[in-house]
Amino acid sequence: MRSRTTTIIIISILLCVALVAVVITTLGTVRAIQSLQQQHTLAKAGDVSTIRPWMTIPYIAHTYHVPESYLYNSLHISDTHTSKHMPLHTLAAHYQRPVSSIVHDVQNAVTLYRKQHPHTNIPSHKGTPTPTSGHVTAGGHLR
Repeated sequence: MRSRTTTIIIISILLCVALVAVVITTLGTVRAIQSLQQQHTLAKAGDVSTIRPWMTIPYIAHTYHVPESYLYNSLHISDTHTSKHMPLHTLAAHYQRPVSSIVHDVQNAVTLYRKQHPHTNIPSHKGTPTPTSGHVTAGGHLR
């Protein structure tokens, strides 16, 4: 009888430990999803703080509406063919610069480009015409 009670206690403890592990994992997953959603919202809004070392210059150019050539020039990279598919962390290693420096330079380049070209960096929202997404009719209206 005693061994059966001991077995039940051990199984109960293990089930409680498993339940705690599931709760902790679930909370971590929910936090990760919320963080991902927040980063996605900031990136869609064009927030340069969301630029990360895994991103490539073409990806950044597309996402933040800045010409690739402008970003390459701001980083003083002339070999764009070789560098095209390198993420920022690989570019940093290739050019022997700190990753944070490359990311910071790209963030500054995007910000500067936006100041120099205020009408070309407006993120288009579905259903909202912008100077880059709509067409101007003969009467001067966006359609």
